Amino acid sequence: MKHTPGIMVVIFSLIGLGILYGVSIFTESAYVPLDKIAQYETAFIRTKGVVSDLSVTESGHMRVNIRTDQTELLVFVNSAAVGKKDLDLCYGDEIEVEGRVDMYQGEYEIIAPIEGIKKLTSSSSNISFVSQIATRPEEYERTRISVVGYTDDIFKRVFYLISDENGRYRMRVVVGDVPISALQKDTKIIAEGILEYNPEDMGYELNLLSWRDCKGEKAM
Repeated sequence: MKHTPGIMVVIFSLIGLGILYGVSIFTESAYVPLDKIAQYETAFIRTKGVVSDLSVTESGHMRVNIRTDQTELLVFVNSAAVGKKDLDLCYGDEIEVEGRVDMYQGEYEIIAPIEGIKKLTSSSSNISFVSQIATRPEEYERTRISVVGYTDDIFKRVFYLISDENGRYRMRVVVGDVPISALQKDTKIIAEGILEYNPEDMGYELNLLSWRDCKGEKAM
């Protein structure tokens, strides 16, 4: 029985696709612990860590810091359409990251697509980031929330939380009766309170119920 050239092309194409599929099943990026990342510059790897910081840039990219006991690393999620998935990550979540190791301004980082971020375990504390609250405050209005950020501009009855050193996202925190005499500028803290809209200032603010630093040495 003779096969026409067209049929033979189809057969070889299907065989080729089968081979590629088989290779894809058994090919996986190497897992590298955070403290060994420097040995894999430009390589495509997998690693994991606990989310310690999260912010969104003006262009829509997401910057996520992950850490282990001794090491912290920046993950740059290079996507102009990160979307709502950034809200799925909380402070303390453990995630797996798959991406390319790069060096930026003398520091190692991982450049990953949004699909390269996989949540392994969720933190039971459900602590959000300033940037998450600031981009969609109406979703948190009149609810009790915990938010992590860096202190900035501390006054007697009000202080501010910012998302990172650039301070692109900024949250006003109304102190009320909560003592803040021990609070210092540029300290990473977790603030708990009720998010309300203030019509006089035409903005959202957090009515503080309690706060603590992220190292857990002090609770107020």
